[in-house]
Amino acid sequence: MPDRLIEYRKKNRQRFLLLLSVIVFGFLFIAALMHIGAGDAEWGGMSVSNITPANAMEFNIPKDEKGVVVNWCEDPAYTSGIRGGDLLKAINNKKIKNISDFLNITKQTSLDQGALLDVLRNGQPIYITLENKLGFHDKIKKSLNMDMGITGQEKGQAPNLAQDPVQNVGNVDPAAPGHQIAFANRSPAETAEAGAANPVAAAPSNMQLPTPKEQGAATKELIEGHWLGMELIPLTPELAKEYQVPADTKGLLVDEISLESAESGVLAGDLVVAVERISTPDLVAFTEATRRVKNRFNAKVLVSRRGKIMEFTFSSTRTLGFSQNEAAQPITPGALSPHRSRNKPCTTCHIIMLTGGQLPTDAGDILPTAPPIIKGAVAPHEYRGTCKNCHFILKK
Repeated sequence: MPDRLIEYRKKNRQRFLLLLSVIVFGFLFIAALMHIGAGDAEWGGMSVSNITPANAMEFNIPKDEKGVVVNWCEDPAYTSGIRGGDLLKAINNKKIKNISDFLNITKQTSLDQGALLDVLRNGQPIYITLENKLGFHDKIKKSLNMDMGITGQEKGQAPNLAQDPVQNVGNVDPAAPGHQIAFANRSPAETAEAGAANPVAAAPSNMQLPTPKEQGAATKELIEGHWLGMELIPLTPELAKEYQVPADTKGLLVDEISLESAESGVLAGDLVVAVERISTPDLVAFTEATRRVKNRFNAKVLVSRRGKIMEFTFSSTRTLGFSQNEAAQPITPGALSPHRSRNKPCTTCHIIMLTGGQLPTDAGDILPTAPPIIKGAVAPHEYRGTCKNCHFILKK
């Protein structure tokens, strides 16, 4: 009797395990069918889907065009030039009409020798060679098991100083040792002081400069990002030293927090290294990472605080949206640099404009008439330059 009972229990366990396996397999099978039905596929670091009325309208895809739409991309697709919203029409001259064609063609395509992609971007045809060029963020990826994300700051071609439109502007040679063209938005006292040390000829009143479009305004390096009240800036060696960031850590420095970011627990001085486990070594990568969570109401953000990895949750009563970025403000011809040399031409970050690029005085900094102060008084506000620029100084 005991033997039969043991055998009966054993068979029941086997039946239960078999039934459980069938159920789990069924769920996985259904999930796979749903995934295929959604029209998503991945290859070469990009995720694509079939054309729908919604994405055709969003990405300006003509009515009769055939292909698959790039939802998002990372290396190697990103570093090769692919961008979200591109319409992929062919690979190595093999036409793609839908996800099925995409899967069949990519199974037979190797990236070792590169693949020629026929792409439509904003209605314009583009040919891109997709090569297996991977970005590296190994330490964080290995230690945290993270997706490497999109790496590499998006840049235009470095300007040729020999042909730079500002080379002879105002009789200033930007290639001259120790001189760099840069901002002109300084106080009269600062301008006079700088001019005495390094005089610069004024720009001719009849000067004709290339337009912002001709100067590639949209391709300038990004210097600042904003997301949910968090302001981020690229990490420099000086900032890394100041905020005790380990030398081999990549990310964006939190310069200021407000709104939802202030509630999350992230602090100014933290280094954002990932959003939802997608690493963020630069502003381009950060923007792409936040695009993936733009329709969600919360997301995990990974930061390094003086070398210690910490995770915080960003939440919003509205959808999270994605990062908005800024490049450096326009500068006038012949302006002097107020910052340290960045070992690159000013036109890498700035466009050159005579007027109209920005207000002469930042509207956010306009103050009431400053009261007189006693000589040697301690400033009750943050440093705004020499006190006499704003105040009348009284003797004790």
